[in-house]
Amino acid sequence: MKPMSDNFFIDSNIALYLIDLNETDKRLVAMDLMRDVPFISSQVVFECINVCLRKHKMDRESARMFVKWLTSASLIQPENTSVVNTALFIMDRYLLQPFDAKIVASALEAGCNILYSEDMQNGLIIENRLRIINPFI
Repeated sequence: MKPMSDNFFIDSNIALYLIDLNETDKRLVAMDLMRDVPFISSQVVFECINVCLRKHKMDRESARMFVKWLTSASLIQPENTSVVNTALFIMDRYLLQPFDAKIVASALEAGCNILYSEDMQNGLIIENRLRIINPFI
């Protein structure tokens, strides 16, 4: 799927398939990606908590346990002024939604060359450095 030398970032929609028992094939892909230790951001963590609580109707403790596991199995890219400024630039240049731009900016800041996301434009290359890939296509 991906060369071992790649640093990669996963969007919350990929992480959430780890707990989706109705999407077996997508869950297996997400589990495979986790084996190579992806980068994530606090944005991804809190989007996951929100979906766990609202959509999946998980109790708070279960949602918290899931994201604690996710953060222990991933590298967390800190959000800082550079990420915010890059996100604002990316949002306008690539016409992305604000929260998607923030995830892209975090992936760039982490030095990733791949961002796995089901929701963003598959194949889009950001700043000649980061390719968005839908791993389910």
